[in-house]
Amino acid sequence: MKKLVTLVIIATAVISMHAQDASTVVLLNYNTVKKKVEKSDADIQDPKKNVKAATWEKRGELFQDVFMIGLEQLQEGMAAATVVLFYKEPNSMETETKDESLHEKYIYDYMNYTFVNGALQEWERIDPIHEAPLRVAIDAYIKALELDEKDKLKEKIKENLTVLKGQLKRDGVNHYYKSNYDMALNAFEDVLEVNNMDLFAGELDTVMVQYAGIISREIANETDNKDLSLKAIDYYKQLTEIDFGGPNTYLQIKMDYMELGDTLSALEILKEAYEKYPDTVNIIANVADTYVQLKQFDEGIEFMAGVIENNPDIPEAHYWNGRLLINKEEVDFIDKAIESYKKAGELDPSIYYIWYDMGYIYYLQGADFYNRSNTEEHVPTREKLMELGKEKYTEAIPVLEKAYELNEENSTVKFETLDLLQRIYYKEQMMDQYERVKELKENM
Repeated sequence: MKKLVTLVIIATAVISMHAQDASTVVLLNYNTVKKKVEKSDADIQDPKKNVKAATWEKRGELFQDVFMIGLEQLQEGMAAATVVLFYKEPNSMETETKDESLHEKYIYDYMNYTFVNGALQEWERIDPIHEAPLRVAIDAYIKALELDEKDKLKEKIKENLTVLKGQLKRDGVNHYYKSNYDMALNAFEDVLEVNNMDLFAGELDTVMVQYAGIISREIANETDNKDLSLKAIDYYKQLTEIDFGGPNTYLQIKMDYMELGDTLSALEILKEAYEKYPDTVNIIANVADTYVQLKQFDEGIEFMAGVIENNPDIPEAHYWNGRLLINKEEVDFIDKAIESYKKAGELDPSIYYIWYDMGYIYYLQGADFYNRSNTEEHVPTREKLMELGKEKYTEAIPVLEKAYELNEENSTVKFETLDLLQRIYYKEQMMDQYERVKELKENM
């Protein structure tokens, strides 16, 4: 997942490099920039200078330079030889193998660069001029905009902030690679803060919102921080408002609520999703399954009645209606459940779990008749119960065999299907078939 996150964010973060001759490259000088920072710190304490918008705008630019020290000519994925071309030979190198990949750390005075299999993956500052220069830059630009009453610097600041958002994304990716999730989240949330400025008219960076949600969730999972889980949910709800990610965004929110143990909220967000995407099978299935988990079978059956009325040709709707009906346990509901399964099978006979569920029901009914016959003293009744048990097992066999043949994706259910067939064949003394499924089970 980390690689996916990084690739997506890097693709959106304005990180580019123009090939140049090394002799023409002008790199930022650490000591020179540090002196400029000291002067800027003094300027913002000066009562005459700290009221000028230009003082704060220049400070913003300076702290963007602070961030760029050691990164001016770099691009993630760059070869080590190219880095050396710009930054000369490192003071020293450290190498180790992790997860069968070669990790090489190039150590310079103020930066360490880590290459994985020869490609730049991450970097680390040594004795940084400031721990959070981009945050300082944001605050400086905010102050400059407050003081720039005639909007003389507005366009320039907007251009600088546009570049700064790319730098923040780059910083966040780097922290993410190093598992500094809190700092990665801070960087991405700073992007969102900049987008909320009047300059950008509330521009929504959907990738940043999405990955702020992802990182909030990862931190929450590691620390059991429920507030961060709720923050992740809030980010994803922002995406639902603009239909970003479609039904999958709602399904992610549902999973977040389930992780919190809030099944009712999970159901509510799924019902909201159904209103927007009424013909999406995954949404229908998740709503129905959540009703099952809540044991709200009557409410679920009522919901599925509306789904089937609106989408009578969706086989999964009939399947999940059957799943809800079977939980009612009364005989008439069991018969209705089987009718729903049969309808689902008519609409799409290739869905293996329709046949598995139906076969399992027949098996349970047959086993129940046989078990009752074992304790029945009245001979005619006992014989009738055995006859009914045999009938149900006979119905179960072709259905379960079909489920086995169709199932190419779920080995657990496939094994359970064979197990049911083995029990049935043994009970009915169909020994050739018994040996066949037994061997199939053993070879799985």
